[in-house]
Amino acid sequence: MRQDLIRKLAVSIIFIFANIIIWHRKDKKNSQNQNNDGWLSDLIDIRLAGQFTSLLADEELTSGVGYVTTDGMWGELTEEDHVNYNKYKDEDIKILGFTDRKYISIAKHWYTRLSLLGYKEHYIVAHDEETYNNLISNDMRALPCFIQNPDYAQPIKGLWQQIMAARLHFTMELLKNGTHLLITDVDNVYSRYVPMWGFLEEGFDVYHAYEMRYPVDQYDQFGFVVCSGHQFLRATPETIKFMDLMNKRCPFGKCDDQVTYNRVFHLDLDIQWDNNQNPNHPGALRINTTHVENTGLLVESATGRSKVTNHTIKIWDRDFAWRLAGSSTEPGLHGAIPDFCPSANNWLGMPTKLEHLTGAGDRIQNKIAAFDIWDKMCRSKH
Repeated sequence: MRQDLIRKLAVSIIFIFANIIIWHRKDKKNSQNQNNDGWLSDLIDIRLAGQFTSLLADEELTSGVGYVTTDGMWGELTEEDHVNYNKYKDEDIKILGFTDRKYISIAKHWYTRLSLLGYKEHYIVAHDEETYNNLISNDMRALPCFIQNPDYAQPIKGLWQQIMAARLHFTMELLKNGTHLLITDVDNVYSRYVPMWGFLEEGFDVYHAYEMRYPVDQYDQFGFVVCSGHQFLRATPETIKFMDLMNKRCPFGKCDDQVTYNRVFHLDLDIQWDNNQNPNHPGALRINTTHVENTGLLVESATGRSKVTNHTIKIWDRDFAWRLAGSSTEPGLHGAIPDFCPSANNWLGMPTKLEHLTGAGDRIQNKIAAFDIWDKMCRSKH
């Protein structure tokens, strides 16, 4: 009883001091001109407030998607934890975000945000020499994966599909060299630090995030699709067999990796789901909304094994790896932000269609503004 009282008192004190600091910083910011990097100081504010949230019991958390995740809730790996430290300290783990010269400003925001959260293993993979040199000159970790004969005349069916194919082949090369990989889009907005070693300890070969509805034919047939823009791949023979299937469906240097991943996932793997329960079972928890893009999307994680490659699979909870349409243009119809924001246990957001929240601007400006929208409308709720 006394310990519980002391704990509550400590939480209250931390909460008060966090809010005093936040108020002070916001008051100071209000007296200064804002620029496109204003979200950085907001993130520091939210991290301070997060120290309070992290002390709360799980039962006090709520999630807009209807389920509070417990994925990724392991702590930092230290030398004091001798068994696990010795087990993983020499493992090569990289977080990769990909960009070309058009999206370099977004990639820099992504890189800086991960650094602030405590990551040290993240790299930007550059698809042209100009981008690579720019990143290196700014002391950012970068890897070259240059597109040969880039098809700038066709931004979608040309250059974009070249980039997606290059990403697949580059991923395979690193996996064969023994590097475990988190492959992620540079417009994904990370909320907290989750140590990468935990995915090795958890033991699955490939981790996926739920997408929304694209590709539509796969969604209509199977009831869910996975996201090519966020996944963790262990460097195992089984994972490489999976990626072999991916590369066979992308043989000519151009492909839509989102379509390719889901064709392999649903048509080639023959997955045996744990407890014989397909994720799309009748009692599955789903997003409850009238929003046409978000309604009915699956929420809870699922695990299984491919009968073809023998690799093990986990799909993360949507609360952990959040992917929904953020706003709506239809009168009276609400998007996912802020009503369906995730819990404080969330790892990252992959919001789309935020134009009505971010304001006017081109595609690049809207994506950069999305970092700020996520922090102010979702993370600050905690």
